[in-house]
Amino acid sequence: MKHCPPIVCPPVYVYHDCYICREQPIIQPVIHVQRNIVVNVPRYYVQPGQQQVTIDPGCPLPRKP
Repeated sequence: MKHCPPIVCPPVYVYHDCYICREQPIIQPVIHVQRNIVVNVPRYYVQPGQQQVTIDPGCPLPRKP
């Protein structure tokens, strides 16, 4: 049996990364605003009044016997 010559491939790199946390300060101003909002609301005022009304039912019809 005849031996085949080996095939040589380029190297494969395997990385084992390790991450280390480092804080980076971020400044974010927060402004609290107290707001007063005016809302128009209808308010009714009643003015008392009087009037004189006469109701006339008219003359009664005569009855039929």
